[in-house]
Amino acid sequence: MLSSTDQAFRREIARPSRIALGAIAPLAACAAIFLLLRPYYGLEHDAVIYMGRGLADLDPQGVGRDIMFRYDGQSKFSVFSRLVDLLIPALGLAAAAKALALSGCALWFAALAALAARLARGAALIALLLLVAAFDSSYGGFGVFHFAEPFATPRPFAEAFVLAALAALLAERRWVAIGFLLAAAAFHPIIAAPGFLVALLYEGMKDRRILIAALGVGAGALVAALAGAPLLERLTARIDSQWAAIVSLRSDYIFLSDWPASTWIAMLRQASTLLLAASLSPPPARRLLFCVIGAVGLGLSASFLLGDVLMRELAAQAQAWRALWLAAAFAPLALGLAAPALWRDGVQGRIALTLLVTSWILRAAPESAFLAVIAALAWWGRARWRHIPLGLLERALVALCGLCAVIVLGAALWFAREYVRVAPSEDSILPAVLRAGEPAFVPLLLLALAMLIDAWRPRPIIAAGVAVLAAPLAAYCWINEPFPLRSADVHPPELEAMVAPRDGEVLWVNDKLAPWVWLGRANWASRVQGAGVVFSRPLALEWRERMGFLRDLGWVADSALKPRTDDVIDFPPFTRASLERLCARPDAPAYVVGAIESPRALAEGLEARFWRGPPRFSLHLAGGAPHWTPIEHYAIFDCAAYRR
Repeated sequence: MLSSTDQAFRREIARPSRIALGAIAPLAACAAIFLLLRPYYGLEHDAVIYMGRGLADLDPQGVGRDIMFRYDGQSKFSVFSRLVDLLIPALGLAAAAKALALSGCALWFAALAALAARLARGAALIALLLLVAAFDSSYGGFGVFHFAEPFATPRPFAEAFVLAALAALLAERRWVAIGFLLAAAAFHPIIAAPGFLVALLYEGMKDRRILIAALGVGAGALVAALAGAPLLERLTARIDSQWAAIVSLRSDYIFLSDWPASTWIAMLRQASTLLLAASLSPPPARRLLFCVIGAVGLGLSASFLLGDVLMRELAAQAQAWRALWLAAAFAPLALGLAAPALWRDGVQGRIALTLLVTSWILRAAPESAFLAVIAALAWWGRARWRHIPLGLLERALVALCGLCAVIVLGAALWFAREYVRVAPSEDSILPAVLRAGEPAFVPLLLLALAMLIDAWRPRPIIAAGVAVLAAPLAAYCWINEPFPLRSADVHPPELEAMVAPRDGEVLWVNDKLAPWVWLGRANWASRVQGAGVVFSRPLALEWRERMGFLRDLGWVADSALKPRTDDVIDFPPFTRASLERLCARPDAPAYVVGAIESPRALAEGLEARFWRGPPRFSLHLAGGAPHWTPIEHYAIFDCAAYRR
C-alpha cells in the first residue's frame, strides 16, 4: 500500500500529462474535424490550373504549348508555381497536388488557432474553431471561391499567412505581422491585399501618420501609373467591349454588376453578424472587426467603381472584391464572439441571438439573411422595447429556430442518403457527402453555441475520443480522392502509340486534364483554358473563337463557354463533315479525342481508333434528381485523314 507521500508524488507526476491532454486533445479534435469537413477534391477546380502550370514549366514543348500557358498572365506573380515545379519531379503530379492541398489546409488551421487564441480562451476558443470548421466557406459572386480550399492552389497559403498576421497584430507584434503579410503576398497578392488593408486600418486607427503615409504611397502609385510604369500602367488602360464581353461570359464573377441578387442579400448576413460582434467585443477585437468590415467595403467599392464603371484593366484583374474572403472567414468568429454577450443581455439579447442563429441555419435560403439584419436592428434598438414583455416571443422564436434546425438537418441527411443510393461505385461516398451535403453543420453549430453560452467544455477524455474517431475518417477522406485514376501519373502506352505519328496539339473534347496528364500534349480547346481570360486579351480572343467553333459543330454545350448552365454534351456527335471542317483549319489539332458510348455507337464511315480509359462520371440533375452517366470509351481521330 502506497504511503500518502507516494500518492502525492504520483499525483504530481500525472498532473502535467492531464494538463497536456486537456490542452492538446480539444485542438486535435478540432483539427481532425476541420480536415474531415474539407475532404480532398483531387485534381479539380483551380488545382488543374496551378498543377497544369507546373507540367507546362517542366515540358515547355509539350504541355507548355497550350494556349492557356502561352498567354499566361498571372502565375509569374506567385512563388507557388516555383514550389509546384520542385514537387512534381520529386513526388509525381498526384502526390504533389495532395501534399500541397494538405499543407495549405494544415497551415490554415494553425493560423486560425493562433488568431482564435487571441480572441477567446478555454471552451470559447474551441467553439470558435468548430464554428469556422462547420460554416459555409464560399464567398463572392455565385459562391465560386472558398476559404481554406482543399485542393492545390496558393490561396489557402496566402489566407493562412494573413490570419497569422492579424493574430500578430492583436499580440502587438507589428514586424512579425509585416513578415506574414509579405509571405502572403508572395503566394497570392490578390488574397494578401485585403490583409494589408486591414493591418493598415488597424494600425492607422492608433497612429494617423500611418494612414497619411499610405495615402502618400497611393498618390505615388497613381503618378507611376500615369507615367506608364510596368504593371501599374494597366490602371489607366481600359478593357475594350469585346474583351469585357468574353470575361463577363466566361468568368461572370469578375464584375460585380453580373452578380445575382442572392449574393448581395447573403452578404447582409455576414455584415450584420460582424457589426453585432464588433459592437459587443472588447477594444482590440472590436477594432479588428471594424477594420475587416472597412477593408471589405473598400474592396467592393474599388471593384465596382474602377472595374465595372471605368473598366480599368488592373482593377478587373486585381479583383479587390476578394476581400470578401475575410468576411466569410470572420463571420463564424463574429458569431462566436457575439453569442455569449447577447445571451447575457436578457430577453432582448436572446431574441436577437435566436434570430441570428436561425438566419445562419437557413443560410441556403438567401432571404433568411434579413433575419440577421432584424437581429442587429433589434439589439441596437433594444432600449425602445425593453419595457415590453417578450417572454412568449422568445419561446416562440426558440421553438422556430429548433424546428428549422431539425428540417435543415433532415434535408442534409436525406441528400446524403440519396447520394449514397445513386452515386457511382468508383466514387468515395463519405468525402462526397461531407463536401456536398454538409450534414455536420447544424450539430456543430449547436454544440459550439452550447459551449459558448454555458461555458461547457468537454472533458479531455471525450475530446481525445473525438480526435481518435475523426482523425482516421479525415485521413480516409484525404487518401480516397474522387476517381483517383483520372489524375494518375501514367502515360497509357496504348493511347500514346495512337497519337505518336504526329506531333502537335490534341483536341480532347470536354476534358480539361487528360491531354496534359496522359499525353503530355497541349489541348487545342477546353473550358478550363478560359479561366484566365481577364489576365490576357489574346487568350480571351483565341479561347472564345475556338470554343465558339466547337459549339457551332455541336460538340460542346453552351455551358463550356458560360458557367451555371445545365446543358452538358457527354458524347459529341462526330460526323465526317464536322471533322473535315475542323481539320481544314490552319491551326487544326493533330488529333481529336472524344467520348463515345461504345465503339459500335460511332457513325458509319468514320475512321477512328478506340481506347478504353479510366472511368469518369458526368453528373446530370433531371428534375432535381441526380443521375450519373459513365464515360470510359474514346474515339481517336487523326486529322490528317480528314483533310480534303
